[in-house]
Amino acid sequence: MTSSKKSENQKTPHSQKTGVNDYDLLSAALATEKNLTNSYVTTLQEVSQKMFYSLLLDLLKETTQQHRKLLDLQFQHGWSPFSPAAPEEIAALKQEFSDYRQQLK
Repeated sequence: MTSSKKSENQKTPHSQKTGVNDYDLLSAALATEKNLTNSYVTTLQEVSQKMFYSLLLDLLKETTQQHRKLLDLQFQHGWSPFSPAAPEEIAALKQEFSDYRQQLK
């Protein structure tokens, strides 16, 4: 039986003043990485030159890895708790996507 308790760390305090703080910078960096990832995916779908495609694919991989590191950093500071998914939810999603896959065949 799994626990539904959120996995989170103690929050690192950040300034509530009007200036930019670490929390704001990290949030902005995450948004930037997300936008870059979306842009790379769109470009990859439209590019025809193989070497350019490979370069963009490498950039996409690096960007997604950096995004993951930033999420982990946010989690370490307690600014982004994660909730574990119940096995039933995972099984239902797996079945749903399996059904979609079968429809596409």
